Amino acid sequence: MTDTRTEPETASRATSRPALRKPRVLVAAVIAAVLLGALGYTGLQLRAHVAAESARAAAQEAARRYATDLSTYDYRRLDSNFAAVTANAHGQFAQQYEQVSSSLTELIRQNQAISEGTVLTTATVSADENHAVVALFVDQKITNKNTPEPRVDRNRMQMTLIHDDGRWLIDNIQLL
Repeated sequence: MTDTRTEPETASRATSRPALRKPRVLVAAVIAAVLLGALGYTGLQLRAHVAAESARAAAQEAARRYATDLSTYDYRRLDSNFAAVTANAHGQFAQQYEQVSSSLTELIRQNQAISEGTVLTTATVSADENHAVVALFVDQKITNKNTPEPRVDRNRMQMTLIHDDGRWLIDNIQLL
């Protein structure tokens, strides 16, 4: 069988095939670029969400420890009790806490006061990688030489924390 097509017709078909392939390749490249961009954006969003969630959890755990430290003391070990809080305090709160603790030291020792703090629950009010606000429900079981039967004080507080030098520090406490 012989090819009955003329030479110009054959040449026209040969050049139209590559011309048809170019738009398909271009469309495929655009689709691939869009998909890669969307995947990259989603990855960045996921990474930011994981970082924020990690910061929130770390701040909440730090607030739980610090609230326990704040509400627990024993007249026989006041220096170490106060030092635990002071080590995790920042700025103006650190100064205020030092003043308050030094003025209460003699009163706590005279009354032989002991307090055992228990954090019942926490909730993060707001958090990002550098700042967090945590609400805490804390019970204090307090005894002293005048009141040997334990008394329970139910404290509700909002603790503001800042992330500084790789750790969370107490920046402010507000009793609710």
